[in-house]
Amino acid sequence: MVRPVRLRSLAFLAFVFAAVAFVIGASFLAYSLQPPRPPPPSNLVVSDIALVDGNASFEILNVTGGPYSNAGFQITLVVNDFSGGPIAIGLNNSVTRIAIGPNEYRIVWSDSNGDSAVDISDTFFVTGDGGPLPALSYYELDLRWQMQWTAKATWSTP
Repeated sequence: MVRPVRLRSLAFLAFVFAAVAFVIGASFLAYSLQPPRPPPPSNLVVSDIALVDGNASFEILNVTGGPYSNAGFQITLVVNDFSGGPIAIGLNNSVTRIAIGPNEYRIVWSDSNGDSAVDISDTFFVTGDGGPLPALSYYELDLRWQMQWTAKATWSTP
C-alpha cells in the first residue's frame, strides 16, 4: 500500500534545497569578492618578439634573483605542440641546434656584457636552418634554470 506524502516532508525537503542553494550562493559571493592574486614573479621578463625576415628575436628586459649563469640553463623549443630539447644553452654567440621532425632550428644567445650570465639586454635569436622559420606555426622557447623555474617566450609566424 502506498503511503500518502505528508505536507511536512515536502516542506522539509524544500527547506533542505533552499539551505544548500544559500550555502552555494554565499560561497560563490565570498570567493568572487576576494581580490585577485598577483601572478607569481617571473625571474626573467622577455620583450615582445621581433620577427625580421621570418626569424624571431627577443631581449631580456628584467632579471629577478640573479645572476643566472648560462651553465644552469636548458632550452626547449616547441613548434606546433611538438618539442625538441631540452638542450644546454650554448656559449655566447654560438649556435645551438634543435631538430623537430624534418626541420632543424638554430638558437643563438648573445651575452650583451660578456659575463656568461643571462641578464638584462641579452638577446636570443631563433632561426630556421639556413632560412626563415616555417610559416603559419606557433612557437614557444622555454628557458629552464636548473629545473627550478622556466621563462617562456611565445610567438607565431604569419
